[in-house]
Amino acid sequence: MLRRLLWAGLGLVGFTGTAMAGLPGKTYSEGQIWEYRTRPEDKGSLLKIQKIDDGADFPKIGPIYHVSIVGVHFTGLPLAGVLQHAPFSKAALDASVTKLSSSKIAFLDSADGIAQWQQAEGGVFTVSVAEAVSFTDQTLRSQMPAQRQGN
Repeated sequence: MLRRLLWAGLGLVGFTGTAMAGLPGKTYSEGQIWEYRTRPEDKGSLLKIQKIDDGADFPKIGPIYHVSIVGVHFTGLPLAGVLQHAPFSKAALDASVTKLSSSKIAFLDSADGIAQWQQAEGGVFTVSVAEAVSFTDQTLRSQMPAQRQGN
């Protein structure tokens, strides 16, 4: 349920604004695990590039990098610290990732999240990964009272 609420929020906001200036020279491949500039509470969090698509639906942004993120801490929420799927522009990744990780940590499959994103015609994050995690945290917290009322 929380996942559906989050994707509804992402679809409404869009995140297709001006991309941040990217750093040249970074090349991304599906399956790579990266360290990134985290929020203080997410130190040690990692992201994995699950899928790269051509971004035909977002010509001003370019390729879309579908990532999963582990090791995030959601404020006051009973979640496992995983974002199964988040779509980013190259510029957003360039501004966020710091180095390839040698970690062999297991990540959840993001196919369901990507399918939901496509169905909802969701947007693309052009902000840093840390900013996107903060937005997700705030969105999930704002949806908690509405979900509790529905039970």
